Amino acid sequence: RTMVFIAMMTYFFYDYNRRVLFYSNTSSPPMPLHHNRRVDFSMFQPERNNYCPANEEILNSAPMNKNQGNDACSEIMLFLPGVNFAYYGHGSQLNNYIAASMIATSMGVPMLLLEPPLENQKFQKGSQFGCPSEIASLPDGLDLARFPSGLSRLIDHPSWLSRGCSIPACQKIQDYDKLVDSLPKVGYRVANFHCQDSNRDGKTTKVYVTAAYNVRFRLQFIHDGLKQGGISREQILLWALSLGSTMEEAGHFSNITNTQDFWNFAMALMNRSGILKLQPWIARDIENHIKTFRLPFNYDQTDSDFDAIHIRRGDKLLYESKKEVKKYWKSRGHNHPPVNYIPFEHYLRYYVKDDCVSRGVKTINRDVYLATDDPIIVKEEIATLIKVNGTRDGTLLVDGCYSLKFHFHPTQSDSTAETFHIQHGGPKGDCVSRYERSIAALSDLIILTKSSTFIGEYNSNWGRLVRLMRISMDNCIKIEKGILGVNETVRIKDVRIAFGSEAPLPSGL
Repeated sequence: RTMVFIAMMTYFFYDYNRRVLFYSNTSSPPMPLHHNRRVDFSMFQPERNNYCPANEEILNSAPMNKNQGNDACSEIMLFLPGVNFAYYGHGSQLNNYIAASMIATSMGVPMLLLEPPLENQKFQKGSQFGCPSEIASLPDGLDLARFPSGLSRLIDHPSWLSRGCSIPACQKIQDYDKLVDSLPKVGYRVANFHCQDSNRDGKTTKVYVTAAYNVRFRLQFIHDGLKQGGISREQILLWALSLGSTMEEAGHFSNITNTQDFWNFAMALMNRSGILKLQPWIARDIENHIKTFRLPFNYDQTDSDFDAIHIRRGDKLLYESKKEVKKYWKSRGHNHPPVNYIPFEHYLRYYVKDDCVSRGVKTINRDVYLATDDPIIVKEEIATLIKVNGTRDGTLLVDGCYSLKFHFHPTQSDSTAETFHIQHGGPKGDCVSRYERSIAALSDLIILTKSSTFIGEYNSNWGRLVRLMRISMDNCIKIEKGILGVNETVRIKDVRIAFGSEAPLPSGL
């Protein structure tokens, strides 16, 4: 409790100075949330707004290490993102990274990524996400040590999470294979050990290690602890401060009793601080790639006026979605489903005539971007619907109100039907093909997160990830004054669930 009090008082002075500087430099009211500003293609989450500004001084001064005052690197958590997980999809790996970040901040310790050494990498030129133009033409034997490998090829790990710490220089960490072999194979436990770190003049560093395959077990353990009241208010205060909150926000965070509200607030803080920042070459190539789409709507504005639907089929139909498919068809009188998926028409049930009535209009025109791993069948479904309820300009009229014009990724033509999973399409071992699939997939993901309304489902890692990236802080000034309720503190951009559970999972699960 003494250390918590010291950390809180130290942070109070940083926060006080920060707010004095911010408000003294604000000569006019903040810009509204819906101002037009170009999208930062290096970030998935909502663009930062002047109502709830992130401040680098807050992030750099928050008491990340709970025990050692100014010695932020005396305890660290190493996250090994590639262990038994590099072959999973983009959504799975990004959700895992968020889960690991939540675990580290809940512990109040910096997090660093430990990628496999290049000689241990199973992928050409060192990453499951492929290679950009900077290194695509380099000979395989050339030393690539200066270019990030593994997940770090994709993610620019933020300094507010690493606190400027470096990977400890000790034998147990340098032998990567032995380190991996020493980790728990299943369960929620986080391995830990002490090492004499030569990077810190031989000082002792306590190292926590978690691998990609067990972070979700650990996060579920934390979630269960929250539900059972097993995490103290002091721990939650430090967690909030580690996420870059103000003291008022930390106090508000510690008073939240509903677990879903808790995770929403935690994710809003993390988004504001800047999680899932893409490497500059990834952001560059996503922006250039999306420009080739020639989309008729303003995808490059922070509040674009278009909708997006994610239709995940593929291998999900064999496992996660199988029960929901049977349930759907049974509700329509089919004990034996005529097809093994939920039809596209079901995703459109949110477009209703009542909206036209309430607005006093005959028709509402909407552009709808479709991201799917089953483009040929979805296009056939749309063509069938248009034959019955189409308009002269080729749009689909839904419930006599909404006129919907659909848009696909341009490479998903009827002849190629490309999907963008890391393991699908093209030579799987070729780093250029892998990179192209990564850019295509992440471009879809960016568009989904920026849409006005998103329709998807939580059986999919993409559906869960898109929701997380649409959460932002709101009403921060009222939080500072303590005059609003829990449900008024975050803004979740419109999310609709096509089928399955409507209860979101904890951030990263």
